[in-house]
Amino acid sequence: MMKQLSAMIPKRRSVRSYLPDPVSDDMLAQMQAFMDGLTPLIPGAAPAARIIRTAQASFMQKWRNPQFLAFYCGEGEDALINVGFMYQQLDLYLQSQGLGTCWVGLGWPDEKQLPPPEGMKLAVMMAFGHPDNVPLRTEADFKRNEPGAIADRADERLEPARLAPSATNSQPWHFVHDGDTLHVFREELGLIKKRTLGRMNLIDMGIMLAHLYVANPESFRFFRAEEPPKQEGLLYIGSVNI
Repeated sequence: MMKQLSAMIPKRRSVRSYLPDPVSDDMLAQMQAFMDGLTPLIPGAAPAARIIRTAQASFMQKWRNPQFLAFYCGEGEDALINVGFMYQQLDLYLQSQGLGTCWVGLGWPDEKQLPPPEGMKLAVMMAFGHPDNVPLRTEADFKRNEPGAIADRADERLEPARLAPSATNSQPWHFVHDGDTLHVFREELGLIKKRTLGRMNLIDMGIMLAHLYVANPESFRFFRAEEPPKQEGLLYIGSVNI
């Protein structure tokens, strides 16, 4: 399964144009089984997911796909990182099955119809469905930072991280090498950007870490260092071995 998901990293794209046909009940059951098997990156902050009808939510843009995913979590940065980590794996899985997906920050389920799980609130949503003749991505389609721009030195092992999607393509991650360890940082946002991108950039960090995990399932390890290096303008998220 991980090889199947890893193969999608250089091919997946955010799909915004869908056919109106619903995803089959069999595929929805497979999605649910896949989600039930996901494990949080950081223990104690597990999120929750719901498959909902598009008509049960409001959005800043019109969508033709009849179904969405709503992701919920508790308070704290770790909970948001877990949302990105777990459900980016779902994103890759759905695209490997020929479906389209798109992370959607500007969508809100009708809480009168669908109250959030107890102790949680909406983190983000994801469109999914049958893409309207949208091909998989090619290398030329990616608009990402150069390999040397996301770390203290170029490292081909970070290519899955470099290709990860992020809100407004902000790519907030940066890596610092320390022997076999990579210390992971995110951009420290100013007041205005923090209001608009703060929560989403934490989800983005989880998405990026999901790519590293999927590409290195046997060796990937995430932990928090006791004395991580300080980096100007960057906030420490954790450390990984890959």
